[in-house]
Amino acid sequence: MRRSLALLCLGLAACAGASQNRATTEVGRGLAMPADPGARSQALRESGQRFYAALSRGEPEDTVLDALALRRVVDSTAATRYSAQRAGLGLRLGVRPADLEAFRSAEFAGVCVQGARQRAAGGVLGLLQPTWTFDRVLVVGRRPGGQRVAAWLEGVFAFTDQGFYALDLSRAEAPRWEHSDLELASCDVEVGLH
Repeated sequence: MRRSLALLCLGLAACAGASQNRATTEVGRGLAMPADPGARSQALRESGQRFYAALSRGEPEDTVLDALALRRVVDSTAATRYSAQRAGLGLRLGVRPADLEAFRSAEFAGVCVQGARQRAAGGVLGLLQPTWTFDRVLVVGRRPGGQRVAAWLEGVFAFTDQGFYALDLSRAEAPRWEHSDLELASCDVEVGLH
């Protein structure tokens, strides 16, 4: 009995710790792209910093909307589909915390976003309102001497009243120093890279 109670307490503590890593419960709805370029840049910078922090911890799944917030951004059919796709997300991504050590030795520098577009409500994503989305983001850090590290996060990202969050993640790349896409990738939107 004591052992079962101890295991239950450990399990609850682990769940509580995971929920503290996610600030997504405050997300209320998806949002359209801000008309003001400064507001767009600020939203991308703040979200990029959050993505960078999640990658530095080795927890890219912390960029994903939790189940409750997801239902405030997409319809129930889409929310069920995304939730099913997320089963085993950590294993599917295959990210090891040791792979992300490079991010810990640098500081957030910026992001390059690809596949950015304004989406209407409904559609294949099941959005509840028109929402600004993108497909992938190159998250970039820089050491004080100027050396850069970067990695792609891929999935479906939606702009919300609390910044960008992933509806689902399909890939989290291991970071690379002086990533070739820092020079080769064309960005739909970028912040802090030039």
